Amino acid sequence: MANDNISIREQIFCNEYVKNGGNGTKAVISAGYAEQSASVQQTRLLKKDRIQGEIKRQNEFILRANALSKNQIINEQYQLFILAKSNEEYKTASTILESLTKLLGYAPTANNTKQINHNIKFETLLADIEPQYKDITPQNKTISDTYEAKLVN
Repeated sequence: MANDNISIREQIFCNEYVKNGGNGTKAVISAGYAEQSASVQQTRLLKKDRIQGEIKRQNEFILRANALSKNQIINEQYQLFILAKSNEEYKTASTILESLTKLLGYAPTANNTKQINHNIKFETLLADIEPQYKDITPQNKTISDTYEAKLVN
């Protein structure tokens, strides 16, 4: 028994109270008290300091047992990332990596993003690669050009 000052029935009440989320009437009935006086009995039990202390002790234990530290979460996320990457599940790995960067605070925010405008012509890029493609603008044929071509043929 966790607390020597508490009877077995009171300990069962505390266990059931914590287990069912704080419903004192259900906890009293589960502990074996009479159903007719359950409401009165739960009020009487919850006024006792030793009962309150035991309930608090159990709740704190549950919190500690279920708590994960930030480092544990980061380590687990990293292990999942490595596993997904090694299994060539790149979409999953990318998703995990994205959540990991947010968790670590490395993800960019809307305030620190920059817009970059490029003012470069396509022809300039082509001229750097192949000089003969410097001007790729289609030439509009005039009526006289078309007529001269027919006369030559």
